[in-house]
Formats: sequence, structure tokens, C-alpha cells
Amino acid sequence: MVLNYLFEGIDCINCATSLENKLKKIKGVNNVNINYFMNTIDLDIENMDVLQDILKVCDKFEGGVTLISIEGQ
Repeated sequence: MVLNYLFEGIDCINCATSLENKLKKIKGVNNVNINYFMNTIDLDIENMDVLQDILKVCDKFEGGVTLISIEGQ
């Protein structure tokens, strides 16, 4: 299942890479692609239950990263 989000709260490319690597370690996450310049996060996850773990990691990352659902999802 692929989900696409906009994000707020990532201040640099290195931070985006760091968060991407943390999210990839979550069980049930098949792949993550963060595009810092487009402010997007593409998630390939096994099921919607994994999303709660992703949101927890984002919330605790540095000053907190907010995922914003792209309309139509």
C-alpha cells in the first residue's frame, strides 16, 4: 500500500535523510522516499496499522514532523 503525504518540520536535507532511515527500520515499512525539495513523503507500507508507528517516530523527530494527507487519500 503506497501513501503520499506533504510534510512540515524538516529543516535540511540531512534531516530528511535521517528521518527516512529511521522510518525504513519500522517493521511493516517496505520503503520510504522523502523529497525534501518537494516537501513530500512517499510511504510503501504493509497495512494501515504501521501508520501509527510512523506518526510516533515523526512526532518525536527533532522538533516534530507533521504529515499532511494529500487530497484524495
